[in-house]
Amino acid sequence: MKLTRDLIQRLPKTDLHCHLDGSMRLKTILALAEEHKIRLPTDNEDDLRKMIVMKEGCTSLVDYLRAFDVTLLVLQTDEALERAAFELAEDAAQENVRYLEVRFAPILHTNSLLPFEKIFESVISGLMRAEKRYRIKTGLLVCGMRNFAGGQSHMARKLQQRLYTFDDPELSRLLAIQTAKVTTKLSQKYPTIVGFDLAGPEEGYPAKDFYQAFQEIINGHLSITVHAGEAYGPESIEQAVKYCHAHRIGHGTRLIEARDDSKLRTLYRYFKDKRIPLEICLTSNYQTGSVKAIKDHPVGRFLEDKLRCTICTDNRLCSETTMTDEYMTLIQNFPISPEDLYKLIIYGFESTFLPYEEKEKILVEVEPVLAKELLGKKL
Repeated sequence: MKLTRDLIQRLPKTDLHCHLDGSMRLKTILALAEEHKIRLPTDNEDDLRKMIVMKEGCTSLVDYLRAFDVTLLVLQTDEALERAAFELAEDAAQENVRYLEVRFAPILHTNSLLPFEKIFESVISGLMRAEKRYRIKTGLLVCGMRNFAGGQSHMARKLQQRLYTFDDPELSRLLAIQTAKVTTKLSQKYPTIVGFDLAGPEEGYPAKDFYQAFQEIINGHLSITVHAGEAYGPESIEQAVKYCHAHRIGHGTRLIEARDDSKLRTLYRYFKDKRIPLEICLTSNYQTGSVKAIKDHPVGRFLEDKLRCTICTDNRLCSETTMTDEYMTLIQNFPISPEDLYKLIIYGFESTFLPYEEKEKILVEVEPVLAKELLGKKL
């Protein structure tokens, strides 16, 4: 069987690692800027695309993250957040993504003085509107930020002014704790909130420093994923599991370094034995310099070693990608059989942070379709 783009497009899929502020429509950014009289670096669509879309890659993860300085300019009102969330889910639904987990850091959306809870509710409202219109289920992952957001966040600046004896790392930890507490509280009201994440630059901001924030999430019985092993080594991944109790790992690219390391080999084995999913983002890993070329990505070895991987977009706009694109990139660079693809897509559905009953319901719906399309089994 030939794994064609048309086939991948119509297959039911998941996307478990997708950032709201990195997955907007370019025209929406321009429209929101015009509507709210926000000054962008440029109002020319082609020039704006060159600033935001990292088609040719960039020098580092930090360089890649600068694109968000632009998108965050327009994501500061309840209407903008609701619209961006709806359009993201709509775009995903149109390529048959049946389950989408959207992640965002509410602290970065406080510049219009929206109540913190309202920021959550606006995103949830957009996702719910999409669910009513399309055949898609969504979940919301809330991010704490590793680095202090004083330059991007009104709330962070106010905190800095009042707690002037605290340094930036201490303030980052306080903001993460606050975000975790609100996440836990609102999850009781909004089941769409399925988990918590730690995002931002890894180097210099170890996951273990955010232990207290994750204790709040654990006490609230929410699921946990952590950005780790993207721009820093396997030690970052180990901290995510050891101190943050991660159920999944965002990226995890550099876990491969533990495979043949005498001291860290057991970490690699731990991921295989415990079936901890790795949220693989091929295009963005190349663009941020995590790998020199797609063919060098360790996903091939992860799959050979039977680690649980799930394919994701990361940032649909910044990386100019879709789930269909990501699967095609995988197929074009690695020896993927229909059986391999079947397992990968099933891994995605098995790795969601949905409640068990909802996860089982979707699996019952999609598994026969995948078995028919990829394994030739009759419905």
